[in-house]
Amino acid sequence: MASPQLRGYGVQAIPVLLLLLLLLLLPLRVTPGTTCPPPVSIEHADIRVKNYSVNSRERYVCNSGFKRKAGTSTLIECVINKNTNVAHWTTPSLKCIMAISTSVLLVGAGVVMAFLAWYIKSRQPSQPCRVEVETMETVPMTVRASSKEDEDTGA
Repeated sequence: MASPQLRGYGVQAIPVLLLLLLLLLLPLRVTPGTTCPPPVSIEHADIRVKNYSVNSRERYVCNSGFKRKAGTSTLIECVINKNTNVAHWTTPSLKCIMAISTSVLLVGAGVVMAFLAWYIKSRQPSQPCRVEVETMETVPMTVRASSKEDEDTGA
């Protein structure tokens, strides 16, 4: 049984369809020298790209004083868009957040404790000042009372 022919071409249809199918299944060929552009900037992070070629992987590093947020990744990869045959980096998910050191936490806790102690002390009712008063009985008299006799004698 002969294969059906494509109209007007004189070519058997099945071998042509198989050839097209085979071309679709073959991996996309990357043009030699195809590279990725520089990766996007990430806030509070740096990246030093060693290799811009397709399939290379690179990692961002959070700046000093920042750390990677849990659930995000520092990794990106140079890949090819199969529709356009253009290289690009995968979308980074990295978020760098402020790293709080334990010493900062301890200083902060100390300040809070000092403030609470001051506040509690300032809210307590004040105690009256205790002043010791000497009674007249214990204080010797040093000044003499003048009398009429002293005036007459000229003393």
